[in-house]
Amino acid sequence: MTAESPAPVVELPSPDPGGATEIATLPPSTNDSGVSINVRTGEPRRSWLIRLVTVATWLAAGFATASLLWFYWIAVTDFYHASWLTAQFGKVQKLYGVLLVVGLTSAALLVAISSIITGYYAWFGYRWTRVAGIIAAALSPLTLLLNPVGWAAIPLAVLGAGLLWLPAATAHFQAWQDHRHPSTQFAAPVTSVLYGPLPRYRRD
Repeated sequence: MTAESPAPVVELPSPDPGGATEIATLPPSTNDSGVSINVRTGEPRRSWLIRLVTVATWLAAGFATASLLWFYWIAVTDFYHASWLTAQFGKVQKLYGVLLVVGLTSAALLVAISSIITGYYAWFGYRWTRVAGIIAAALSPLTLLLNPVGWAAIPLAVLGAGLLWLPAATAHFQAWQDHRHPSTQFAAPVTSVLYGPLPRYRRD
């Protein structure tokens, strides 16, 4: 047996760096609202105004909740001085006392929940939060029935509701509307249609 000679080594040509082509990518998202797009998330950027709205409404919810918890704490030892509403009554029957607690709890929760909803959905650009903000501001005086801890929720809820009507908030809502429902782009209409073989394949 004879040893086979190794196959010759053929050097492949190195790729030309200048001939490399870029990978085609989609253009960045655009909208007509003037709000820039966050490259990392692909979502419209949130302005300082929307951040302030969210902070104000969530603080309003926090103060309303703290007021309710403070009422529960004081009511353990001094029920009739735990809130403004209970202080308006003298000694009441146990059933009426339970109804007062239910009423005050409902009042605080209405303020807190409406404020949280307003702040959360305004952050994600839902225009109907303008109406929700008005409702939250209208409900915020219910904290007057509790104690001074919750009274701070009133100006905070009013502030959040008012900011949602500024032009910067309008641009924010429009940007998110365009982001969730982008406009449909149609292809140009075809004006000429060729039937049969293409001209380059004909043998005339």
